[in-house]
Amino acid sequence: MKIKKNKAGHWEFNIMIDGKRYHRSFKNSSEKEVILKAADLRVSVNNGQAPLKMRKIYLAELNKDYKLYRKTHCSRPDEFDYVIDKFIKLIGNKEANLIKLQDFDKYISSRKGKVKNSSINRELDIIRRIFSLAVENGKLKENPCVKLKKLRIKNPEERFLMKDEEVKLLEVANPIMKNMIIVAIYTGLRTNELLNLKWEDVFLRNKNPYIYVRETKNNEPRKIPLINKVKKVLTEILHESEYVFTSPVTRGKYLDIKTTFGRTVLKAGIPHITFHKLRHTTASRLNELGVDIVTIKEILGHKDIKTTLRYLHTTEEYKIAAMSKLEAY
Repeated sequence: MKIKKNKAGHWEFNIMIDGKRYHRSFKNSSEKEVILKAADLRVSVNNGQAPLKMRKIYLAELNKDYKLYRKTHCSRPDEFDYVIDKFIKLIGNKEANLIKLQDFDKYISSRKGKVKNSSINRELDIIRRIFSLAVENGKLKENPCVKLKKLRIKNPEERFLMKDEEVKLLEVANPIMKNMIIVAIYTGLRTNELLNLKWEDVFLRNKNPYIYVRETKNNEPRKIPLINKVKKVLTEILHESEYVFTSPVTRGKYLDIKTTFGRTVLKAGIPHITFHKLRHTTASRLNELGVDIVTIKEILGHKDIKTTLRYLHTTEEYKIAAMSKLEAY
């Protein structure tokens, strides 16, 4: 049996069983996983069962492969388990080759009216990935989601925090929430990045203080320089646990940010805004201050600059000021 990497950099096996040669290549499998696949094939053939490419592949098996893939490649591997579980529960453990567009329509119908179309589209992307991974692993010839179209969505209303709204929020926020709002606005951290921030990754004594964001959405750590306002906040926070933001109840990582922030917004009497939009606020303010988009992209930790563009919003006053410059041209 030969296990090696091919020219494309994927592990493959080449084995002879009962005078017949079997060759398989796997795009997203490790050497150890390919060795196990080869062993499974040998056992199947020796037991008189059909080889891998001939036997029936069921949805539960693809689900298992996908979860293993996420465990290896993603920082939050079980984040979308609910999507897969709902899909399998709805259509059953069908043979993968028999899954049709109607099965996806059934899933879409079950979610319509419960969540937004944008949320359904994200869930469909997860389901697509299950089947594309199966194709890459040689378990399916084609992805049944190829012709599956995304649902139409309305462009979300542009929303970011105005300076006067920030003042109102900070006036009514409890001490912990106040600190989180300030750090979020003036660093551009994602919500999970903020909650997962540990003291070991905060460097306040350096000549140029910064935080090191270790756990990121795209698994690419980054450094964010700190302005004096953020440095002052972090300096005054008590070290009650390994996490910067600690729950006053559990003394562990702070978790209930959505509920508490929502109550703070209502108490401040400002239009609805989510905590995530504070990140949009960071990007928009940097943009209005003339910071180039590449730098904004690096601060926010986006892989694609197109994503950064979606975060850049401007005030009506800024647009008017910009257009008035044409008079001097």
